[in-house]
Amino acid sequence: MTSGGTLALYTGAILAGALAGGALPLVGRLRRSDLLLSFSAGIMLGAAFFHMLPEAVEAAGAEAMPYVLVGFLVLYVLERFALVHLCAEPGPNATLSGEIAPTVHGHGHEHVACEVHTMGTAAFVGMALHTLVDGFALGAASVTPELGLLVFVAILAHKVPNAFSLSAILVAEGASSRRALALNAAFALMLPVGVGLFVLLREAVHAEAFTGLALAVSAGTFLHLSLSDILPDLHRRGGSKWRISGAVLAGVAVMGALTLLRHGHVH
Repeated sequence: MTSGGTLALYTGAILAGALAGGALPLVGRLRRSDLLLSFSAGIMLGAAFFHMLPEAVEAAGAEAMPYVLVGFLVLYVLERFALVHLCAEPGPNATLSGEIAPTVHGHGHEHVACEVHTMGTAAFVGMALHTLVDGFALGAASVTPELGLLVFVAILAHKVPNAFSLSAILVAEGASSRRALALNAAFALMLPVGVGLFVLLREAVHAEAFTGLALAVSAGTFLHLSLSDILPDLHRRGGSKWRISGAVLAGVAVMGALTLLRHGHVH
């Protein structure tokens, strides 16, 4: 299969995953899976350290390393100004961390107030921008077929819960099921736009080391997402520390094991 065909397959799979994740809140009272998010954080950490960074250094040398910080800061700035932390179900640590605050509205009934209320459109814009960055990462990684597959798995693992959360917010706003699914499909389709952005930049720059530098930037975005977004959110929510930690370690271990398989395949 050509690289274009492979990327089309990856895009279709992520689109299907986003639609499936987005459909779950529409068919029943299901909760977001903290274990899946923990596992996806481990997958992204392992992908960055075991696969993306070594490939970046091999392609561009030590000068690729500062670009990891560039990727980290790009996603940080996007998160500060564009991305929205979705209101998920509060965990045991939510009130203590300041994520939610109890408010009383008569008759002594306590309700939970969330810092981010029904902001479906803003959440969609934030996720679309984030998926654009993911598409760039996938385009850079797919220069090496094995690495492209691993980065695809890492992206898919966190797009499903993202889509779930987006639908949950849209439903809370009173959006129709059709609108919720359409917005989930639209944000997933930003992935090929990100891939196209990578291809255009690679053609414009004409630098042999560009793919390595792009991989370093992409690794930085993966590190930010896992270490500064997913894992702190799970910590605030509470839950079983052992199960969440085990899921993170399992994700890292899977990526580490795939490193051995890749090396065995190459040799």
